[in-house]
Amino acid sequence: MDERRSGIFDAHSTGEALRWLKATLMMVAISMDEEPYRQARDWIEHGQDEATRDLSQGQPHTLTLKQGTMHATWTVTPVPYLPPPQADTSM
Repeated sequence: MDERRSGIFDAHSTGEALRWLKATLMMVAISMDEEPYRQARDWIEHGQDEATRDLSQGQPHTLTLKQGTMHATWTVTPVPYLPPPQADTSM
């Protein structure tokens, strides 16, 4: 399998992650056949609630569009929040 990663985005919220997914999803889907394009539009119109639920439960959310032998996959993975390091105020 010839696998390539074409992008990565560090989002600071679920909403920001889903906006990134929608934008990149449509950039790819618009050049695909009717069926994967329809699947992308369906996810945009109806799939975000499931994605939000997955992420709020700490689970990744994956969406794959297929055309012939090509598969385009988007995965949004939540990571635990890490607070910024505390400044040393002892000086």
